[in-house]
Amino acid sequence: MNSRDRIQHILAGQPGDCIPVLPIVHTALAHIEGVPPGRYFTDSEIMAQVAVRSAQRFGFDGVQLTLGVIAEPEALGAVVAFSPDSAPVLKERLLADPGRMDALRKINIASGGRLPMFQQAVSRVVKGIGDHTFVISTLRGPLNIAAQLRGVEQILVDMIENPEAAMKILEFTTDLAVQVAHASLASGAHAVMFGEATCSPNFISPRMYREFMHPLHSRLIRQVKAMGWKTAGLHVCGDIRSIFEDLVSTGVDLLDVDYQVDATEALALNQGRVALRGNLDPSSLFFLGDEKQVHDQTLELCRQVHSSPWILSSGCDIPAGTPAKNLAAFVKAAHQSAG
Repeated sequence: MNSRDRIQHILAGQPGDCIPVLPIVHTALAHIEGVPPGRYFTDSEIMAQVAVRSAQRFGFDGVQLTLGVIAEPEALGAVVAFSPDSAPVLKERLLADPGRMDALRKINIASGGRLPMFQQAVSRVVKGIGDHTFVISTLRGPLNIAAQLRGVEQILVDMIENPEAAMKILEFTTDLAVQVAHASLASGAHAVMFGEATCSPNFISPRMYREFMHPLHSRLIRQVKAMGWKTAGLHVCGDIRSIFEDLVSTGVDLLDVDYQVDATEALALNQGRVALRGNLDPSSLFFLGDEKQVHDQTLELCRQVHSSPWILSSGCDIPAGTPAKNLAAFVKAAHQSAG
């Protein structure tokens, strides 16, 4: 059984030969490879090389790639600042005036900004290691896109004070997410993941999630599966216990669990319905911890999730500057747990 098989078994609810490893890590890998963020986020060959080399170096069962949260606004024509030493920075809110939405609908988002470059990077990874390593294309969900087009605070105010206008924006950004996912099919990635940090109960209430986002997430997952994606997942940061049932009922195959949720409680809530991924602390453990701490906590997590539909990972994105030895200790402990 190779690494891709191992993850596909978990997604199918079948036992594998060991617990697979697919951490949420991007710029930390670029840092380890000595690649400046500005180049990593703008060069498809470099982005792919970082993913491939890291999978081979550390022994990951899978990798995921992302452009970060500003990809869709940039693709629609928003002003973005580029620097060799940092990720691109959004400088314009295209929906500061919601009246611009009709004009934005006419733009072919899939061919804009760095999205074609990103699809090329994912395709390079699939061609390089995809026959034996699982590859995830990570995109943005409707609220995440809306927060970048309208502004994080403003879209929240809209949802409270002008819910009808907010829903029009969110319907539009759901359409955008569907369009980008459709274009991403050609990359050959094995799964699509939608990042929705702003859906966290730390940001919007469970009631607001159910009112606004659950119907849109359900539509998004339904449409991406209909277009040909075999595996679709959601990443929502923070303590998701209060919306866990809602997230599962969107139809996802894979759901990320952040470190704020105890793994055993997540398994109890899940009842084996979908594959879960997580959930070690990306900052206090991977970034600030040492090899022994990473090793010991990984072994404990393996003990908790043994024989369950679980993929070992960090709970969220591992920061740049994380020591390579900590990632190595993570994978070593995972393999050790398999005996």
